[in-house]
Amino acid sequence: MKDQIDVAVRRSPKYSVFMGIGAVLGVIASGVLALFVDPAAMPMGYTVSKGLGLMLLVLGTAGLFLGGLVALILDWAGRRRAKEYQVDAQIDMVDDPKEIARRRLAEARGEDPDASADGADAEDVDEAADEAAAEPASEPGVTKRDAEPGSAPGTSH
Repeated sequence: MKDQIDVAVRRSPKYSVFMGIGAVLGVIASGVLALFVDPAAMPMGYTVSKGLGLMLLVLGTAGLFLGGLVALILDWAGRRRAKEYQVDAQIDMVDDPKEIARRRLAEARGEDPDASADGADAEDVDEAADEAAAEPASEPGVTKRDAEPGSAPGTSH
């Protein structure tokens, strides 16, 4: 089925890049601020390195959040400038899960899966779907036919 659908084309910022740049700028700002700290003015028990570590943590986190905020604002502005287009779309309908179960049940019985649905009852389809969901996953390459009755899949015969 062919149809016309509306799509919006817009530019969108990469949030991780903006947040990363904000964090790096916060780290640089803390390094610059650490250059202006007088070690003699530090309280007893504190060193310049401890102060730098605290500023790195606080300003790096603040830069991370501010970078994310800038990305949000740019994303919001980009949505307002989005251009709308109409395009042709090919819409494929997906099979009903009950129809898929009916086909699998027919294949397991050795019947033609494309035959009419009159031959399969709704109860059979529901039972087949329940059985398929309850089966444990076997090892790749080992089918039920390969395993002996009473032995686990993947064990030698």
